[in-house]
Amino acid sequence: MRLALQISSSDLDMLHAHAEQSLPLESVALLFGVHESSTVDVMRIELMENKAKSMTTFEVDPEIEYRLLVEAESQKQDLIGIFHSHPAPPKPSSSDKRNMKLNPVVWLIASKMTGKWESRAYIMDDEEIIEVEIILV
Repeated sequence: MRLALQISSSDLDMLHAHAEQSLPLESVALLFGVHESSTVDVMRIELMENKAKSMTTFEVDPEIEYRLLVEAESQKQDLIGIFHSHPAPPKPSSSDKRNMKLNPVVWLIASKMTGKWESRAYIMDDEEIIEVEIILV
């Protein structure tokens, strides 16, 4: 499966700022938009509180997530991605891989290991983790 994530550079900057403000905890955000044949277009971002209050995992409030999913459906959008930050390189952790099976969307992971925020995107396809191209628009 060849897939690209289209996101505006200002939206990516907003996600990185959210990650910075969340330090030392992992940050989390839900990405809504549309999935075309080979692209996933981010149209709306919802910054979320990490209910786990953890440096190595995240959890979103299920009631808020449900409300956002209903809103998205009314706007003809879907949950197309999950953003979160890592205290490690921007690659899926073992718990991410488990959760990717439950949430088959693009996982956008940010890290500041190099001193500046860097993001990479992934999707699970048939038990295999595939890197997704990020296209800044």
